[in-house]
Amino acid sequence: MSGGQRQRVAVARALAMKAEVLLMDEPLSNLDALLRLEMRAELKRLLAEVNATTIYVTHDQIEALSMGDRVAVMKDGVLQQVDHPSVVYEDPSNEFVGGFIGNPPMNFIDGVVSHAEGRVAIELAGQKLAIGSTVTALEPFEGKAIRLGIRAENMETLQSPVSDALRVRVEVVEPLGAQNLLTVTLLSEGSTAQPMKVSTHPTFGAAAGEELWIRFPLRQIRWVDPETQQMLSSE
Repeated sequence: MSGGQRQRVAVARALAMKAEVLLMDEPLSNLDALLRLEMRAELKRLLAEVNATTIYVTHDQIEALSMGDRVAVMKDGVLQQVDHPSVVYEDPSNEFVGGFIGNPPMNFIDGVVSHAEGRVAIELAGQKLAIGSTVTALEPFEGKAIRLGIRAENMETLQSPVSDALRVRVEVVEPLGAQNLLTVTLLSEGSTAQPMKVSTHPTFGAAAGEELWIRFPLRQIRWVDPETQQMLSSE
């Protein structure tokens, strides 16, 4: 039998034992992409039927998010976060989890916090991002460095300038079928260019070297303390 066939037989033998606890260490790793997709759904259905507690080890993020009722992310043997897959993805506990989970991983951009007339603004690569209202978690960072985290699919890409958007330059366009993945940089004189990954609809027209504007919805922003790398409250 092939490696993939032997692996499927091993899974079947484990399920046939009707154990109360199962440990699976990358059970789908030797399967080709299409068969792996089919087996992932089938295995999830079977595990629900046998009703056994299953500890499932995988380096495949999609597999972890789709298979798990709860996902544990580890770094150097230390648990970083344990929660429902959607929580780990949307609200990572720290910068490591945000940068590890997701394809592409969460963008992180260095900035400085400022307040004026009760309103918060973040200076990013020399450009001002107006937050529009006081964010309690940012108050201790007045005049200090902060790191903004946001997912590629959570930014709004515009072809015309608007007051609450930042100007970027497109470096690379990757058509991926269901989406276009853009690599862009925030540019400003005297500041280091900061690259970001932005997901757009496949019909959105963009070309390398073109200037676009990116809007950051406040509810999608995650704030990171640069010293501790821990996420701050979004309120």
